[in-house]
Amino acid sequence: MATEKMTLVKTQALLVAQTILLHGLAPSWAASDTLDKYLDMDLAQLMQVTITSVAKKPQPLADTAAAVYVISQEDIRRSGATSIPEALAMAPGLQVARISAGKWSISARGFGGYTSNKLLVLMDGRSLYTPAYSGTFWDTQNTLLEDVERIEVIRGPGGTIWGANAVNGVINIITKKAQATEGSLVRVRVGNSEQGAAAREGFKIGETTFGRLYAIAGDYDSNVLHKDLLGNSSRDANDDWQNIQSGFRFDGKVGTINEWTLQGDVYKIDGNQIVFPYWVDRPPYLTANYGSYSARGGNLTGSWQHKFADDSSLTFKTYYDNNNRKESYYEQTFNILDLDMQYEFVLGSWNNLTTGLGYRHVDGDFVDNFQATIPNQNQDLYSLFLQDQIKLVDRRLWLTIGTKYEHNDFTGSEWQPSTRLLWKPDEQQSVWVAVARAVRTPSMVERSGSVTLATFPTPRGTGQSSLLGNSDFYSESLIAYEAGYRWQARRNISFDIAAYYNDYDDIYSAVRGTNPLDPNLHFSNSQKGTGHGVEFASNWQASSWLSFNFTYTWQELDLKFKNASMVAGFDGSSPTINSPENQAAIRTFIDFTENWQSNLWLRYVDHFTGRNTVDTKSAIAIPSQFYFDANLVYKPKKNMEIMLAGQNLLKSSQLQYVSELITPPTEIQRVIYAKVTWSF
Repeated sequence: MATEKMTLVKTQALLVAQTILLHGLAPSWAASDTLDKYLDMDLAQLMQVTITSVAKKPQPLADTAAAVYVISQEDIRRSGATSIPEALAMAPGLQVARISAGKWSISARGFGGYTSNKLLVLMDGRSLYTPAYSGTFWDTQNTLLEDVERIEVIRGPGGTIWGANAVNGVINIITKKAQATEGSLVRVRVGNSEQGAAAREGFKIGETTFGRLYAIAGDYDSNVLHKDLLGNSSRDANDDWQNIQSGFRFDGKVGTINEWTLQGDVYKIDGNQIVFPYWVDRPPYLTANYGSYSARGGNLTGSWQHKFADDSSLTFKTYYDNNNRKESYYEQTFNILDLDMQYEFVLGSWNNLTTGLGYRHVDGDFVDNFQATIPNQNQDLYSLFLQDQIKLVDRRLWLTIGTKYEHNDFTGSEWQPSTRLLWKPDEQQSVWVAVARAVRTPSMVERSGSVTLATFPTPRGTGQSSLLGNSDFYSESLIAYEAGYRWQARRNISFDIAAYYNDYDDIYSAVRGTNPLDPNLHFSNSQKGTGHGVEFASNWQASSWLSFNFTYTWQELDLKFKNASMVAGFDGSSPTINSPENQAAIRTFIDFTENWQSNLWLRYVDHFTGRNTVDTKSAIAIPSQFYFDANLVYKPKKNMEIMLAGQNLLKSSQLQYVSELITPPTEIQRVIYAKVTWSF
């Protein structure tokens, strides 16, 4: 403990000393005309960045009545992040933790997990949410980072616009239009545990038509186990993996009133993993499976927008998604077809209405084994939404009301209304409040699946305990109360704070049945409770060559069983145990000269406990930790960048999270890499 504190003190002292030194020397070697575009942009302009995820239409960030944080392309580039999950750690209100080399827990306002089921993730509006287990498989989200325009992170419910499962937040990853990526790009990354390469070609087809093609590949080495089955540490975690992905995007215009987009991706992933506990139907019953996994898939998305003379617009979007995932304990294949239509129009001088229709068909096929069984099934989802933004006082006060209606095959009709009020006392300040309802609909395994929890000898042979689906399992619900304040204090300083109180009901748990001799557990809507917290973000451009970003999150989650007579199947089923109460981060961007940059990132994550995969009635403590990333960037010429970067520099390896039931605790190793990016 003393050594860790000394390391922290030294790190903080180094940051302070470097800042003071650079500030004193700056006039002699930092010229404003050589700075990066991001640092040239006034913070007042940054507050007017257009976002689309809150209202499903463009609007300035400062005029949004929701807790929104935008991660820009420049943030991604300068952070040194090599994947989308790493970049998401920049946003307040999110808990981002790496479980193993290819698995992540990413959640908003609590409820972390390998399949964090109350956070909806989108890629250019295409849902990445898996209907089998709920949540997102982050290892399959490998789009070229240089082609990401921005990531919009909404904390809080987004069900009125995006529908079910947008309970605690929405992440929308938005890629650049093809016109913005003309030319060639090559990127190579080499490190002690990660290697990767990427190439992209952007081109012009006609006066108003542009396209791009890309391909990426990555190779990720194994980490080390926190403890093996015998209690020994520093053993190979057997979690190495490799990925290949390629894709395209075409954008065009027909005249001045029609725009269209066609884009798609295909991917292939192969990796190794340890599954523990892994139950078999013969002695020794409990074992560890050192096996492999694979994922294959592809998607195709098309959209068309027509603009009318009266400033109204009609948009059609459709996508098809095919994916297959094969692991030691299950295999699933999904074919998803989604159709969406949206119409936006102005009614008089005070009302801006947006309405839409949607249909989604899901075809799920499963290969059963002893570990998990899910019957093959199809699902159909129908939806309708309407939202009206009412201008109460010109340029000062807006009221936004709306609701979404959905009908699904599991729970029937679901309504998700919201009301939002935005007040701008002046151009530098905005105050907002919101009340909204959101639901998470059941996954396939919760309604009809079976997962083996234990096997054991009995006088009549092998006994088995399973976690069984429940045909009466219905939607979890949230009513959220939120408020926020944004202030452009000066041209170079901005503040954004949001507070929330969440009222949850019908939250899932695993409970025992009424028969005391029944060894099985059952999914049940047995919990309710509250969550509340505060999220803060601030940007400070100290000078034309030096910028700071600070974020802080405080949250508490308290769930209890609705009926005191209920007995939890295992304490680890409670989502309250895997969320840190406090998180904080500071990022520093420094431009030494025209050709040299440095970027520092220090994160703090409070202590919390995680599920114990060996003894499900106990938990594993994960202590408070600091994570420090740093990189040095050299630009030998305008279109070439060389980066030397380090991640998790304070320790050789760190336990960030403990997964639920399937992955043994794994420590994530320190990463050092060099990256060369050349565009031409």
